[in-house]
Amino acid sequence: MTEKTLIKRSNEAVKKEVSTYNELYQDSTSIDKRKDQYQTLVTNYYSLATDFYEYGWGQSFHFANRFRGETLEESIQRHESYLGLRMQLKPGDKVLDIGCGVGGPLRRIANLSGAHITGVTISQYQIQRAKTIGVPANCQFIQGDFMQLPFEDNTFDHVYVIEAACHAPEKAKCFAEVFRVLKPGGSFVGYDWCVTDKYDKQNRDHLEIKRLIEEGDGLPDLKSTDELVTDLKSVGFTVEESRIIPEGDIPWYQPFVGGDSFFSLASFRTSNIGRWFTRNMVWLMERTKFAAQGSMGTLEILEKAALGLTRGGQTGIFTPYFFFIGRKS
Repeated sequence: MTEKTLIKRSNEAVKKEVSTYNELYQDSTSIDKRKDQYQTLVTNYYSLATDFYEYGWGQSFHFANRFRGETLEESIQRHESYLGLRMQLKPGDKVLDIGCGVGGPLRRIANLSGAHITGVTISQYQIQRAKTIGVPANCQFIQGDFMQLPFEDNTFDHVYVIEAACHAPEKAKCFAEVFRVLKPGGSFVGYDWCVTDKYDKQNRDHLEIKRLIEEGDGLPDLKSTDELVTDLKSVGFTVEESRIIPEGDIPWYQPFVGGDSFFSLASFRTSNIGRWFTRNMVWLMERTKFAAQGSMGTLEILEKAALGLTRGGQTGIFTPYFFFIGRKS
């Protein structure tokens, strides 16, 4: 990853986005409001969080199961490559990546397969970052909403998603759009964030973990693995496979707790001590006006994410990689 300045945006823009974002999580009755205003919710979240994601995670904003002797970066590369293999991509295939972020997975899968991949994200800021990083000759980035995809019916040979459908206010509507733009016989493959069968909505600790994940990650309402499969089937997909990816030797949430045997700057930045260092650095930058006012507010949101995700992983009530393959007949 090419190093970049964390914050380059105006004080007023950042402060307004933080305030608007936090208002959508003020009480438990705001789920419907978050669903109604999902575009504002998700756009603001990624306008605020993308720089910090790149700083701590690189260009691929997702988790991966990880095995002994494997670095975090290697596990992420393998995780992305697996999707390409399961889609059985070949050169010339037209592929859609919904919720593409700044394009890390897209570039890797395109390079491996030779397919032409279109990345869609609702965030104009991410589009700017993706184009700044670089657009391969067989790829393109388009700002768009995966609830209303800007493509004709039967356009793509395959569609994939990596930990992004969880932002949809209604997954069935998102999946219906994917079904519409997918050619007959094409596959829809992905990983998504879900609560597992261990989640108990009567358990206060579980409810608090779910709230932290939603509030820290720009999610309207985190759903279960069973609900995701039901939504796929409801719009016409034949679900050929659905499962939680088996855990490796190293927990997927390990970057948040530290202790990585492979030291890297990225692993330090995501660890407890690294996040403490970043908070103090950004506090100083904000006080001295090198960072926009509101940057600390963004970090507070992301710290909720780290706490909720860690607890969700440790209790087993949450998975970031529920894997599925849907086929359009």
